Amino acid sequence: MADDVDRLIADGDRITAALLAMDDHPGHRLLRGASLTGASRTRWEETAAAMVVLWEWYDVHRALLARCRDADPDLLRVLLATPVTEVDGTPLTSAGLLARMTGRHAEITAVLDEAHARCADRVALLTTPADRLRALPDTAVVAALRVRVAAARERALSDPLTPDPEVAGLVDEVAAVHRLHEGFADRMAALDGVVEEVVATRERARVVRARVVERIAGDHPDVPGDDLARTVAAVRARFPDVLENDVAQVERTAATSRDRARAVLEQLAGTLERRAELRGRLSAYQAKATRTGHAEDAELSDLHRRARSVLYSAPCDLRAATVAVGRYQRAVLDRTEAGR
Repeated sequence: MADDVDRLIADGDRITAALLAMDDHPGHRLLRGASLTGASRTRWEETAAAMVVLWEWYDVHRALLARCRDADPDLLRVLLATPVTEVDGTPLTSAGLLARMTGRHAEITAVLDEAHARCADRVALLTTPADRLRALPDTAVVAALRVRVAAARERALSDPLTPDPEVAGLVDEVAAVHRLHEGFADRMAALDGVVEEVVATRERARVVRARVVERIAGDHPDVPGDDLARTVAAVRARFPDVLENDVAQVERTAATSRDRARAVLEQLAGTLERRAELRGRLSAYQAKATRTGHAEDAELSDLHRRARSVLYSAPCDLRAATVAVGRYQRAVLDRTEAGR
């Protein structure tokens, strides 16, 4: 029977240590000291009540242990086999009481662990956003985010057991604002570079267009004239109150202006290149006709004269020139292939 007493003492020591650790658990300190709301308040009220009962059971167990220490073997057998308390209508011996205490302690500790972990995780997640916001200028957007981050932190403390789906999105929002402020100067420098390119490209396009209008008949694209520099300057002047969408919109506008200027210049230059290509082709086939002995061919000479007249007139009708050069080319090929 001495072994039974030793086991009862060991169980008592173990449960004593467990309950003291539970009482000093960081989750217990959090829930006990906070002004809880929501599901956390309900679950804490249930858990606190369970803790009271657990301590009551612990007192029963200690009283039993005190009686068993000095009991003779016959009395000890009776004490260990006799119910010491009743739970939910069920009489419990010392072994049954210990099992209930162990189970109840595990349930309580699970709630305390969950509260501590969830609160710590959310507070940690919000620490970087809070630090970043403190370092940013006082704008309306930053001020609003500071309020929301503070509210999210308060929810982490007052209702840690309820998930807060807003936190992840809030962290992303703060990160985006931080990136905007940190990268604003670089983005403005990049926009300045685009503005310089657009201005230069448009100037080249104007020069080329003047030549095209003078030399090539038909409708030609106008060189865009939107004031991109003013648009960029306007968004720069609004910093630090500027929004990400505003900067992104200007970047899209700048990219569109750059692409449009490039396309117009390419189209205008392509018109002159097309005329030069037709002239080169006409000369090449004239040389081919000469090499193959058709330099004195009257029909070929007339076709060449007509094509050259269209190509070297100002303004030149490129469509008519294309047709005329094509006719001359086919005529030369017909003669050279027939002579093989």
